[in-house]
Amino acid sequence: MYAPPTPPNTAGSGFLLGMLATMLGAFAYLVYGPGIDEGYAGFGVLFAIPFALGALVGGLGWASYNTVGCILAPIVLFAILFPLVYFGVGEGLVCIMMVLPFWLVGGIGGALAGLIIKIRREEAEREAASGTRLKISAALTLPFALIYAEEMSPPEWQERSVTRTVTIAASAEEVWPMLVAIPDIAGDEGKATFTHDVIGIPRPSDAALVERESGLVREAEWGPNIRFEEHVDEIVEGERIAWSFVFPDESVQAHTDKHINPDGPVVKIARGGYTLSDTGNGEVELTLTTQYQMRTRLGWYFGLWGEVLLGDVHDNVLEVIKVRAEAG
Repeated sequence: MYAPPTPPNTAGSGFLLGMLATMLGAFAYLVYGPGIDEGYAGFGVLFAIPFALGALVGGLGWASYNTVGCILAPIVLFAILFPLVYFGVGEGLVCIMMVLPFWLVGGIGGALAGLIIKIRREEAEREAASGTRLKISAALTLPFALIYAEEMSPPEWQERSVTRTVTIAASAEEVWPMLVAIPDIAGDEGKATFTHDVIGIPRPSDAALVERESGLVREAEWGPNIRFEEHVDEIVEGERIAWSFVFPDESVQAHTDKHINPDGPVVKIARGGYTLSDTGNGEVELTLTTQYQMRTRLGWYFGLWGEVLLGDVHDNVLEVIKVRAEAG
Protein backbone atom coordinates (compact mmCIF):
# COMPACT_ATOMS: atom_id res chain seq x y z
CA MET A 1 0.00 0.00 0.00
CA TYR A 2 1.35 3.42 -0.95
CA ALA A 3 2.29 5.68 1.98
CA PRO A 4 2.91 9.34 1.21
CA PRO A 5 6.24 10.68 2.47
CA THR A 6 6.20 12.58 5.76
CA PRO A 7 6.81 16.32 5.28
CA PRO A 8 10.00 17.66 6.84
CA ASN A 9 9.67 19.56 10.10
CA THR A 10 10.95 22.83 8.67
CA ALA A 11 10.51 24.73 5.47
CA GLY A 12 13.29 23.93 3.01
CA SER A 13 15.72 26.41 1.51
CA GLY A 14 13.95 26.37 -1.85
CA PHE A 15 10.62 27.25 -0.25
CA LEU A 16 12.24 30.02 1.81
CA LEU A 17 13.90 31.52 -1.25
CA GLY A 18 10.64 31.38 -3.18
CA MET A 19 8.78 33.02 -0.31
CA LEU A 20 11.45 35.70 0.01
CA ALA A 21 11.22 36.50 -3.69
CA THR A 22 7.42 36.62 -3.51
CA MET A 23 7.38 38.92 -0.49
CA LEU A 24 10.02 41.19 -2.01
CA GLY A 25 7.89 41.42 -5.13
CA ALA A 26 4.85 42.28 -3.03
CA PHE A 27 6.68 45.03 -1.16
CA ALA A 28 8.14 46.33 -4.42
CA TYR A 29 4.62 46.63 -5.77
CA LEU A 30 3.54 48.45 -2.63
CA VAL A 31 6.51 50.86 -2.66
CA TYR A 32 7.17 51.44 -6.36
CA GLY A 33 3.88 50.39 -7.92
CA PRO A 34 0.66 52.37 -8.17
CA GLY A 35 -0.18 51.67 -4.54
CA ILE A 36 -3.06 53.49 -2.91
CA ASP A 37 -2.97 56.65 -4.97
CA GLU A 38 -3.38 55.11 -8.43
CA GLY A 39 -5.41 52.02 -7.53
CA TYR A 40 -8.31 53.97 -6.03
CA ALA A 41 -7.61 52.13 -2.76
CA GLY A 42 -9.69 49.18 -3.93
CA PHE A 43 -9.95 45.54 -2.99
CA GLY A 44 -7.53 44.46 -5.71
CA VAL A 45 -4.55 46.33 -4.26
CA LEU A 46 -5.44 46.00 -0.59
CA PHE A 47 -6.78 42.48 -0.32
CA ALA A 48 -6.69 40.38 -3.48
CA ILE A 49 -2.93 40.68 -4.05
CA PRO A 50 -1.91 39.49 -0.54
CA PHE A 51 -4.62 36.80 -0.72
CA ALA A 52 -3.18 35.47 -3.95
CA LEU A 53 0.38 35.62 -2.62
CA GLY A 54 -0.68 33.89 0.59
CA ALA A 55 -2.43 31.16 -1.39
CA LEU A 56 0.62 30.68 -3.62
CA VAL A 57 3.20 30.61 -0.86
CA GLY A 58 1.10 28.75 1.69
CA GLY A 59 -0.32 26.25 -0.78
CA LEU A 60 3.00 25.31 -2.32
CA GLY A 61 4.67 25.19 1.08
CA TRP A 62 2.03 23.04 2.74
CA ALA A 63 2.14 20.64 -0.18
CA SER A 64 5.76 19.80 0.66
CA TYR A 65 6.63 20.98 4.17
CA ASN A 66 5.42 20.81 7.75
CA THR A 67 2.70 23.29 8.76
CA VAL A 68 4.72 24.78 11.63
CA GLY A 69 7.65 25.53 9.36
CA CYS A 70 5.41 27.21 6.80
CA ILE A 71 3.79 29.39 9.47
CA LEU A 72 7.06 30.48 11.09
CA ALA A 73 8.83 31.21 7.80
CA PRO A 74 6.68 34.20 6.70
CA ILE A 75 6.71 35.64 10.23
CA VAL A 76 10.51 35.65 10.33
CA LEU A 77 10.82 36.98 6.79
CA PHE A 78 8.26 39.72 7.43
CA ALA A 79 10.14 40.78 10.57
CA ILE A 80 13.23 41.20 8.38
CA LEU A 81 11.52 42.89 5.45
CA PHE A 82 9.52 45.46 7.42
CA PRO A 83 12.55 47.43 8.71
CA LEU A 84 14.21 46.93 5.32
CA VAL A 85 11.32 48.65 3.54
CA TYR A 86 10.92 51.36 6.18
CA PHE A 87 14.58 52.28 6.73
CA GLY A 88 16.20 51.06 3.52
CA VAL A 89 13.64 52.06 0.91
CA GLY A 90 12.25 55.01 2.85
CA GLU A 91 8.60 54.04 2.54
CA GLY A 92 6.49 56.12 4.93
CA LEU A 93 4.75 54.60 7.91
CA VAL A 94 1.43 56.13 6.84
CA CYS A 95 1.07 53.91 3.79
CA ILE A 96 2.52 50.85 5.53
CA MET A 97 0.18 51.13 8.51
CA MET A 98 -2.86 51.77 6.31
CA VAL A 99 -2.40 48.69 4.14
CA LEU A 100 -0.85 46.38 6.74
CA PRO A 101 -4.15 45.09 8.24
CA PHE A 102 -5.46 44.19 4.77
CA TRP A 103 -2.21 42.56 3.73
CA LEU A 104 -2.02 40.48 6.91
CA VAL A 105 -5.66 39.37 6.73
CA GLY A 106 -5.46 38.76 2.99
CA GLY A 107 -2.20 36.83 3.24
CA ILE A 108 -3.44 34.64 6.09
CA GLY A 109 -6.73 34.08 4.29
CA GLY A 110 -4.94 33.01 1.12
CA ALA A 111 -2.65 30.67 3.04
CA LEU A 112 -5.64 29.09 4.79
CA ALA A 113 -7.35 28.65 1.42
CA GLY A 114 -4.26 26.81 0.23
CA LEU A 115 -4.33 24.64 3.34
CA ILE A 116 -7.99 23.75 2.76
CA ILE A 117 -7.19 22.63 -0.78
CA LYS A 118 -4.27 20.61 0.54
CA ILE A 119 -6.41 18.90 3.20
CA ARG A 120 -9.13 18.00 0.69
CA ARG A 121 -6.57 16.35 -1.55
CA GLU A 122 -4.51 14.79 1.22
CA GLU A 123 -5.57 11.27 0.28
CA ALA A 124 -4.60 11.67 -3.37
CA GLU A 125 -1.41 10.40 -4.94
CA ARG A 126 1.64 12.52 -5.80
CA GLU A 127 0.14 13.59 -9.16
CA ALA A 128 -2.63 15.33 -7.32
CA ALA A 129 -0.08 17.64 -5.70
CA SER A 130 0.76 19.15 -9.07
CA GLY A 131 -2.94 19.78 -9.56
CA THR A 132 -3.01 21.57 -6.22
CA ARG A 133 -0.07 23.70 -7.29
CA LEU A 134 -1.87 24.55 -10.50
CA LYS A 135 -5.00 25.67 -8.65
CA ILE A 136 -2.99 27.69 -6.14
CA SER A 137 -0.94 29.36 -8.88
CA ALA A 138 -4.14 30.28 -10.68
CA ALA A 139 -5.01 32.47 -7.67
CA LEU A 140 -2.39 34.93 -8.92
CA THR A 141 -4.76 35.96 -11.71
CA LEU A 142 -7.41 37.11 -9.22
CA PRO A 143 -5.89 40.47 -8.16
CA PHE A 144 -5.07 41.53 -11.71
CA ALA A 145 -8.62 40.81 -12.86
CA LEU A 146 -10.02 42.67 -9.86
CA ILE A 147 -7.72 45.68 -10.33
CA TYR A 148 -8.67 45.86 -14.02
CA ALA A 149 -12.37 45.76 -13.14
CA GLU A 150 -11.91 48.52 -10.55
CA GLU A 151 -9.99 50.73 -12.97
CA MET A 152 -12.81 50.38 -15.50
CA SER A 153 -15.35 51.60 -12.94
CA PRO A 154 -13.71 54.04 -10.50
CA PRO A 155 -15.66 54.95 -7.34
CA GLU A 156 -17.39 58.28 -6.85
CA TRP A 157 -15.91 61.12 -4.83
CA GLN A 158 -17.05 61.31 -1.20
CA GLU A 159 -17.16 64.47 0.91
CA ARG A 160 -15.62 64.16 4.37
CA SER A 161 -14.76 66.57 7.17
CA VAL A 162 -12.86 66.47 10.45
CA THR A 163 -13.67 68.90 13.27
CA ARG A 164 -12.07 69.53 16.64
CA THR A 165 -13.02 72.09 19.31
CA VAL A 166 -11.16 73.44 22.33
CA THR A 167 -12.22 75.75 25.16
CA ILE A 168 -9.74 78.54 25.91
CA ALA A 169 -9.67 80.69 29.04
CA ALA A 170 -9.02 83.91 27.15
CA SER A 171 -10.91 86.58 25.26
CA ALA A 172 -11.65 86.51 21.54
CA GLU A 173 -9.36 89.53 21.11
CA GLU A 174 -6.46 87.55 22.58
CA VAL A 175 -7.10 84.42 20.51
CA TRP A 176 -7.92 85.96 17.13
CA PRO A 177 -4.37 87.05 16.12
CA MET A 178 -3.23 83.42 16.46
CA LEU A 179 -5.86 82.29 13.96
CA VAL A 180 -4.45 84.66 11.39
CA ALA A 181 -0.81 83.74 11.99
CA ILE A 182 1.08 81.40 14.34
CA PRO A 183 4.80 82.18 14.06
CA ASP A 184 7.78 80.20 15.31
CA ILE A 185 6.11 77.12 16.77
CA ALA A 186 8.74 75.22 18.77
CA GLY A 187 9.09 71.46 18.44
CA ASP A 188 8.02 70.89 22.04
CA GLU A 189 4.82 72.94 21.74
CA GLY A 190 1.49 71.24 21.25
CA LYS A 191 0.55 67.83 22.55
CA ALA A 192 1.67 64.24 22.08
CA THR A 193 -0.24 62.51 19.28
CA PHE A 194 -0.17 59.20 17.45
CA THR A 195 0.22 60.98 14.11
CA HIS A 196 3.20 63.10 15.08
CA ASP A 197 4.98 60.96 17.66
CA VAL A 198 4.42 57.43 16.33
CA ILE A 199 3.92 57.77 12.58
CA GLY A 200 6.32 60.71 12.40
CA ILE A 201 4.31 63.33 10.50
CA PRO A 202 6.10 66.68 11.06
CA ARG A 203 4.41 69.15 13.38
CA PRO A 204 3.25 72.59 12.20
CA SER A 205 6.10 75.05 12.69
CA ASP A 206 4.86 78.35 11.25
CA ALA A 207 1.87 80.05 9.64
CA ALA A 208 2.03 83.60 8.29
CA LEU A 209 -0.60 85.72 6.56
CA VAL A 210 0.59 87.53 3.44
CA GLU A 211 -1.21 89.69 0.91
CA ARG A 212 -0.87 88.91 -2.78
CA GLU A 213 -2.52 90.28 -5.89
CA SER A 214 -4.98 87.40 -5.74
CA GLY A 215 -5.85 88.07 -2.08
CA LEU A 216 -4.83 86.96 1.41
CA VAL A 217 -2.83 83.75 1.77
CA ARG A 218 -1.73 81.88 4.88
CA GLU A 219 1.67 80.35 4.17
CA ALA A 220 1.98 77.24 6.32
CA GLU A 221 5.05 75.19 7.20
CA TRP A 222 5.32 71.81 8.90
CA GLY A 223 8.77 71.01 10.19
CA PRO A 224 11.67 72.37 8.15
CA ASN A 225 10.59 71.00 4.76
CA ILE A 226 6.81 70.82 4.24
CA ARG A 227 5.12 73.85 2.71
CA PHE A 228 1.58 74.55 1.54
CA GLU A 229 -0.81 77.47 1.26
CA GLU A 230 -4.24 78.37 2.57
CA HIS A 231 -5.92 80.88 0.26
CA VAL A 232 -8.36 82.88 2.35
CA ASP A 233 -11.96 82.75 1.07
CA GLU A 234 -13.67 84.48 3.98
CA ILE A 235 -12.51 86.45 6.99
CA VAL A 236 -14.67 88.04 9.68
CA GLU A 237 -12.42 89.58 12.28
CA GLY A 238 -12.88 88.09 15.72
CA GLU A 239 -15.27 85.40 14.47
CA ARG A 240 -14.06 83.19 11.63
CA ILE A 241 -11.56 82.65 8.86
CA ALA A 242 -11.93 80.12 6.03
CA TRP A 243 -9.57 79.06 3.26
CA SER A 244 -8.96 76.72 0.34
CA PHE A 245 -5.85 74.55 0.41
CA VAL A 246 -3.25 74.88 -2.34
CA PHE A 247 -0.21 72.60 -2.61
CA PRO A 248 2.32 74.34 -4.89
CA ASP A 249 4.92 71.57 -4.71
CA GLU A 250 5.37 67.94 -3.63
CA SER A 251 6.91 68.68 -0.25
CA VAL A 252 4.01 67.02 1.61
CA GLN A 253 4.41 63.58 0.06
CA ALA A 254 8.18 63.94 -0.22
CA HIS A 255 8.52 64.25 3.56
CA THR A 256 5.60 62.11 4.74
CA ASP A 257 4.70 59.30 2.32
CA LYS A 258 5.04 59.36 -1.47
CA HIS A 259 1.71 57.54 -1.87
CA ILE A 260 -0.22 60.15 0.12
CA ASN A 261 -0.88 62.98 -2.32
CA PRO A 262 -3.03 65.72 -0.70
CA ASP A 263 -4.27 66.80 -4.14
CA GLY A 264 -4.25 63.50 -6.01
CA PRO A 265 -6.61 61.01 -7.65
CA VAL A 266 -7.76 59.50 -4.33
CA VAL A 267 -7.62 62.30 -1.73
CA LYS A 268 -8.06 66.05 -2.11
CA ILE A 269 -7.61 68.21 0.98
CA ALA A 270 -9.99 70.98 -0.05
CA ARG A 271 -11.00 73.56 2.55
CA GLY A 272 -10.52 74.50 6.17
CA GLY A 273 -11.09 77.20 8.70
CA TYR A 274 -11.40 78.43 12.28
CA THR A 275 -14.59 79.51 14.02
CA LEU A 276 -14.35 81.49 17.25
CA SER A 277 -17.30 81.95 19.62
CA ASP A 278 -17.56 83.65 23.01
CA THR A 279 -19.12 81.46 25.72
CA GLY A 280 -19.93 84.47 27.91
CA ASN A 281 -17.98 83.38 31.00
CA GLY A 282 -14.52 84.64 30.17
CA GLU A 283 -13.84 81.74 27.81
CA VAL A 284 -14.08 81.14 24.09
CA GLU A 285 -14.65 78.05 21.99
CA LEU A 286 -12.32 77.59 19.05
CA THR A 287 -13.27 75.12 16.31
CA LEU A 288 -10.97 73.95 13.53
CA THR A 289 -12.48 72.11 10.55
CA THR A 290 -10.88 70.50 7.51
CA GLN A 291 -12.97 69.33 4.57
CA TYR A 292 -11.61 66.82 2.09
CA GLN A 293 -12.73 64.59 -0.75
CA MET A 294 -11.96 60.91 -1.01
CA ARG A 295 -12.42 58.41 -3.84
CA THR A 296 -12.30 54.82 -2.66
CA ARG A 297 -14.49 51.76 -2.21
CA LEU A 298 -13.26 51.52 1.37
CA GLY A 299 -14.47 54.90 2.57
CA TRP A 300 -15.41 53.58 6.02
CA TYR A 301 -11.81 52.44 6.59
CA PHE A 302 -9.89 55.38 5.15
CA GLY A 303 -12.40 57.74 6.75
CA LEU A 304 -11.26 56.40 10.13
CA TRP A 305 -7.65 57.12 9.20
CA GLY A 306 -8.63 60.63 8.11
CA GLU A 307 -10.29 61.18 11.48
CA VAL A 308 -7.14 60.01 13.28
CA LEU A 309 -4.52 61.80 11.17
CA LEU A 310 -6.29 65.12 10.64
CA GLY A 311 -7.81 64.99 14.12
CA ASP A 312 -4.34 64.70 15.67
CA VAL A 313 -3.10 67.64 13.58
CA HIS A 314 -6.10 69.69 14.75
CA ASP A 315 -5.61 68.74 18.40
CA ASN A 316 -1.95 69.70 18.24
CA VAL A 317 -2.57 73.11 16.64
CA LEU A 318 -5.45 73.92 18.98
CA GLU A 319 -3.27 73.05 21.97
CA VAL A 320 -0.57 75.45 20.75
CA ILE A 321 -3.14 78.26 20.44
CA LYS A 322 -4.73 77.44 23.79
CA VAL A 323 -1.44 77.45 25.72
CA ARG A 324 -0.19 80.64 24.08
CA ALA A 325 -3.48 82.48 24.57
CA GLU A 326 -3.88 81.45 28.21
CA ALA A 327 -0.27 82.40 28.94
CA GLY A 328 -1.06 85.91 27.74
